Amino acid sequence: MSKQNLFLVINTLILLVLGLGVILIYSTVIPLEPKDRLFGEVVSLDEEVIINNLPTIGHYEILHTVQNVFSLQGDKIGVVYHVYARNGFIETSSDEFGYIELLVGIDLEEKVYVQIVELRQTSTYNVAIQNYICEYYQGFNFSELVAIPVVNVEDLEAGVTASRSTDSVKNLVSMAINEYLNPTLSLSGVTKG
Repeated sequence: MSKQNLFLVINTLILLVLGLGVILIYSTVIPLEPKDRLFGEVVSLDEEVIINNLPTIGHYEILHTVQNVFSLQGDKIGVVYHVYARNGFIETSSDEFGYIELLVGIDLEEKVYVQIVELRQTSTYNVAIQNYICEYYQGFNFSELVAIPVVNVEDLEAGVTASRSTDSVKNLVSMAINEYLNPTLSLSGVTKG
């Protein structure tokens, strides 16, 4: 093997090792999933505890599950609630219902963070509702929930609004905070702070 070929093989192996290292770091350190983005780091969740079963029919706003959240080092950093709303604000004509699925995270300092898992409301309002959640529901204290407005995302030409969707978001977050402060179930292992 010539020196040039040996040099190319060595460089290829070096680049391969560096590429695998970057992929490994990226997949274990960079928050990619909604549960990770809640706390700004890659986290693990313990077993979920069902608070309310999801209805199979009709429209609803429901607090479904709760889980403890742990850092990669194994330290508890908070709890996460999985909340759902199903309504009549459909995104496409083929949809039967509109959906709002959120994760509500509460850290040990009792700061609240919200991440969207699925948002399928009237298509012209989805971006505005996402912006509403990002603007108002990141790192606030329990007492600040009252001051968060229900924003009227409107399309004046169509004469319709999306204030009911933003009201649903606020109700869902409120349900999670109320459950955190006054648990309705005896949740073995799921405790505050």
